[in-house]
Amino acid sequence: MRIADTSFLYALFSITDDFHEKALKEAAKPGSFSIPAEILSETIALIHYRQGFQAARAAGDWIRAQAGIEICGASREILERTWRLFASSEGRLSYPDSIILAWCQARRTRPLTFDESILSHGRG
Repeated sequence: MRIADTSFLYALFSITDDFHEKALKEAAKPGSFSIPAEILSETIALIHYRQGFQAARAAGDWIRAQAGIEICGASREILERTWRLFASSEGRLSYPDSIILAWCQARRTRPLTFDESILSHGRG
């Protein structure tokens, strides 16, 4: 089960995003994905800021209605792993990016993202 990042989720709901079509194709693939609660919060806030309340609410309603999407809350272990990744990156990773990578490490999966810093750090 892949871990969805804000870059993927925002592209999914923004028709003007460069990755919108690619996000639609990824979302239509069989299989489910997880969204860390912190990333859901960041995504809804970003949509609210850029597109308004109605768009943010519609995105949240859609996500919550999908049977194949798991919203996951961080355990102490995930939070510790996140902090270690963030602190050791010396500024190369944001805290939300560190959350994605911590979940991916814990679940031995790959991120569902268009963010090159996450992708390159995940390969390294």
